[in-house]
Amino acid sequence: MRVLDFWKRKLKNLKGRFPGRLVVGLTGSPASGKSAALEVFRANGCLCVSADALAKEVLTEPECYNRILKKFGPEIVLKDGLPDTRGLSLEIFGDSSKRKWLEGLLHPEILKRIYSLIEKSHAKIAVVEAPLLFEAGLEDCFTLTVCVRASQASRRRRALKRGWSAGSARRARRLQRT
Repeated sequence: MRVLDFWKRKLKNLKGRFPGRLVVGLTGSPASGKSAALEVFRANGCLCVSADALAKEVLTEPECYNRILKKFGPEIVLKDGLPDTRGLSLEIFGDSSKRKWLEGLLHPEILKRIYSLIEKSHAKIAVVEAPLLFEAGLEDCFTLTVCVRASQASRRRRALKRGWSAGSARRARRLQRT
């Protein structure tokens, strides 16, 4: 947990470190349209960072991959040798101890990468899409937080289109406070 707390403190320092720069946290319920909103920010010249995309990068790194394989077993691996992110999601949605273990593994590295990307950028506005922004305790790290909202019917339709079951979509919604 010390590593995670270290990166949270570093991110919190971003607000005062870059005068005249806006660091936005973008969040919302599963399938609410966060990615679409991020694309609008990107099209308008903002630095855009997706925590989910960074998580997928981290998952494929050998050290992380091997620890996940050891914890969840070989059935969590796809034919191409990459972790099955959908299967992994279903696994952790049903077990809070597994979810906390995986978050403890991934979150410090994701936060480190977010910090690095913002620090290297000269964009006046940096937008970080973080679905678990509040759950991870990152709400104080941003100058502004934007929450994307969509009706329950729209979110359900989008989730089903992505191949989620109704049950997994409900579990994902319960894990996020937004």
